[in-house]
Amino acid sequence: MIVRSGGATTAKNHSAYPIGVLYPSAITHPKKVTLEIAVSSHPTFLKQVTNLLGEMGPVSIVPIPQLRESCLQEPSARMSTMTNREGPRPAHANELDSILDLANEVMRVGEGSEPTIATDYPFIYNQENIENIMIVKDRDRVVSTAAIWINMVEAGNGRIRAGGINCVATLPDYRGHGLATEVMEAAVEHLAGLGCHVGRLTTNINDWYHRLGWEDAGALLRYRLTHSNIVLFPALPEEMGVTNGTEFSKEIIFAIVSLRKTDELGGGRTPKIMRALLEAGSDPNHTGNTEYVIVWRDGIPVAYCLVTENRVVEWGGPADLVAGLVRAWFGHRVGDRGGQLIPGSREKVAVSPELTLVAPETGHPFADILQSLSLPCRKDYWGMLYIIDPRGILDGFGLQDIAVTEVDGEFALTRGDESVSVSRQKMAKLLFGPERISNFACDVLPLIFWEWPLEHV
Repeated sequence: MIVRSGGATTAKNHSAYPIGVLYPSAITHPKKVTLEIAVSSHPTFLKQVTNLLGEMGPVSIVPIPQLRESCLQEPSARMSTMTNREGPRPAHANELDSILDLANEVMRVGEGSEPTIATDYPFIYNQENIENIMIVKDRDRVVSTAAIWINMVEAGNGRIRAGGINCVATLPDYRGHGLATEVMEAAVEHLAGLGCHVGRLTTNINDWYHRLGWEDAGALLRYRLTHSNIVLFPALPEEMGVTNGTEFSKEIIFAIVSLRKTDELGGGRTPKIMRALLEAGSDPNHTGNTEYVIVWRDGIPVAYCLVTENRVVEWGGPADLVAGLVRAWFGHRVGDRGGQLIPGSREKVAVSPELTLVAPETGHPFADILQSLSLPCRKDYWGMLYIIDPRGILDGFGLQDIAVTEVDGEFALTRGDESVSVSRQKMAKLLFGPERISNFACDVLPLIFWEWPLEHV
């Protein structure tokens, strides 16, 4: 609906001057009303909007420098006049603000949240990474985008280059014309040009990405730790010291980064990246309440955990020390086993406390300990993966004896007398599971793909 100086009208009424756009979410989602207005709008405009909406719900006002005529047309008219379209292409330095306006409008404000994309993902939306953001423009406005973040991923003896996809978004009035598909295809092509072996993303619209060649793959385990099973973990040696806190000094960050490099599990870390990940709000559970717990031996950090509320979301170090640290932290956070009733007491017995621990299925001796204990756990997909360079993936895990060829999106793999032919999506499961879709090379496949929750984009 177009909001004009004379009130709310449809495109049939051209007698009033247009000063704002009321997005369709106001009709389909009455509690999430998004209104875009010109900064120079008449002071009585907000009163007009209030009268228009009545009891539909609260209004989210998104000011912009100015509204251009193309932004005030009906959707069909706007798309038909995209005569100055650009892209999809990599963004330029002066387009970052427009990208953030789009991402916030679709991913935050349109969902009833504050416009926090820049602080949620500071390691993505910056000038150093600007050329890794794909966009489509209509005149001087970004109308569709997909952002990319590149990092190296390690697991066991494997090392591959992965590209994360973030904030695939198209303005409401430009949807239904394939722009998101185009920026995603451009993003995958860009990943290939940067030497990435695999694309990765997390989403709740899996079917849409599946038709573009992506597949649910990899494994993420969430273990349930209780008083009943935490006693199965070894205790820390008495001479070990443990510190914890929420202030991540340079010393603490350096300690964690050093242990990450030793473990060779998950995304590559530098102190700069670690700081940015800790300060980001990409996972609501990591916003302002991440706590470190570190084990020290003679002043040297030897194991650590990152904890948010009742979740151990990251860990590193020798398996026995990580296990002992988790046990010690459980005791510190949860305390001794309770639940005893006092005769004559009328108080309700408290719910038995638990901790959740996130881990890969294998790839680290501590993960093997968890598996050997048969602890209760929930197994889920790590996310969605797109196989870009299967040859590079196999080489990254030292599997040069497996040959792979591609013809029209179908991959043929051979090793000795074994062979299998799979689509791009099935290649993701063949290489990274968690399902075993074939007995091909079952002694080495599937491989481990793992990035920690902090690294999700």
